[in-house]
Amino acid sequence: SYSTDGSLVSVPREEYAYYNEIDKSKLGLLRVPQVQSYKGLVFGCFDPEAPSLVDFLGDMTYYLDILLDRVDGGTEVISGVHKWKMRG
Repeated sequence: SYSTDGSLVSVPREEYAYYNEIDKSKLGLLRVPQVQSYKGLVFGCFDPEAPSLVDFLGDMTYYLDILLDRVDGGTEVISGVHKWKMRG
């Protein structure tokens, strides 16, 4: 598991699987240089020199707007596992 600052705190079965030889200081989560959102969708980019999200999306924002602005209340995210089964 990781702490809120991204550093590795513990590994399951560390003593048995890794003989307590893991250097946790080198295995923390990477920081994402650019995090931006569009219409509630969150995007992360590891390239600090990349263009802004809106510039990158360009004309695709038109299609995202159509998808996400279909109703006045906006889009609702329903959590949980969703399974679709179709007979082919």
